[in-house]
Amino acid sequence: MSKRPTNMTLSESSDEDVRQANSSMDCDPTFAGAISSNEPRLLTQGDLNDIVRDLNLSKKQAEFLGSRLKGWNLLRQDTKVCFYRERHEEFKDFFSQEDGVVFCNGVCSVMEVVCHEFNPDQWRLLIYS
Repeated sequence: MSKRPTNMTLSESSDEDVRQANSSMDCDPTFAGAISSNEPRLLTQGDLNDIVRDLNLSKKQAEFLGSRLKGWNLLRQDTKVCFYRERHEEFKDFFSQEDGVVFCNGVCSVMEVVCHEFNPDQWRLLIYS
C-alpha cells in the first residue's frame, strides 16, 4: 500500500503522482454509481418532470423539450408529453347547454374578449348538427 503525502499542494503534483493515486484506490466492482455504463438510458416521466422543474421551464417550453426528446427516441414509450390547456376558461361562461344543444348566450361579450367589433347585421345563424 502506498503512503499518503502529508503536505502536498496542487502545483507539486505530477502526472505520475496522479496515476499512482488512481491505481492504488480501492475499487468495488459491485458499486453502481450514477454512470454505471456508457449505454444510453431512456428518460422516464419523473426524469422529464425533474428537468422541467430544475430548468424552470414554462408549459410551452416543457412541451417543446418533451416533443424534441421523444422525436430523438430519448424518452420511454410511456412518457407523456402534454399539458392540459385552459384556453377555454375565459369563454366558458358565455356558452350554455340545454337539452343537448350548446349555444352562445353572450355574443357581445365574446366579441369584446377577442377584440372584434360586433355588428349583428353582418352575422348569420350557423348551426352544426
